[in-house]
Amino acid sequence: MDDYEVIPVGKGKICLLFCLVLLIALHTGTRLGAAQTLQAPGRSQPEAVSADQVSYDEQTGRYVCHGNVRIDLGSRMLLANEAQLTSNLRTIWMQGNARLVENEIIFSGEAIYASLDDSRAFLFGQRCSMKRPGLSISSDAVQYRWDDRLVLFDGHVLMVDGDQEKACTHLEYDLEKNKAS
Repeated sequence: MDDYEVIPVGKGKICLLFCLVLLIALHTGTRLGAAQTLQAPGRSQPEAVSADQVSYDEQTGRYVCHGNVRIDLGSRMLLANEAQLTSNLRTIWMQGNARLVENEIIFSGEAIYASLDDSRAFLFGQRCSMKRPGLSISSDAVQYRWDDRLVLFDGHVLMVDGDQEKACTHLEYDLEKNKAS
């Protein structure tokens, strides 16, 4: 027999009504207040997705978020003006002042594509960068593999590490070793 909690009838009806209204609002894209949040329980899933407006596009099977988008991924946070997430919340596309923040490290670009299945993020735009105190690396494109904490920079790479500068076309930076190669 399954374990379950018995909810008094009055509270259960209120809870059920609230959940129903929330699901309808998310499904139709109706705004409920200043910000909407998608909760995504499960391992290796976003802990929370919030935005000024969240809707679900049945045709594409994606959640569409507009305004002050914030996606919490454990120690990482993704921020942007707009985002689209697959219905299983495993693939994320963000654009407009897109940033990935992990502790003191800030990655930025015009757009970010993140695959939770592959544990990596790709940054695109005219100038993408990774910054933390004492270090700044910018390039045309950035790939961050958070499982092995390796960052790949491609195209017009400029690294400023303290007083030293380095320009090249490709650079790999190991965040564990704090070393470029």
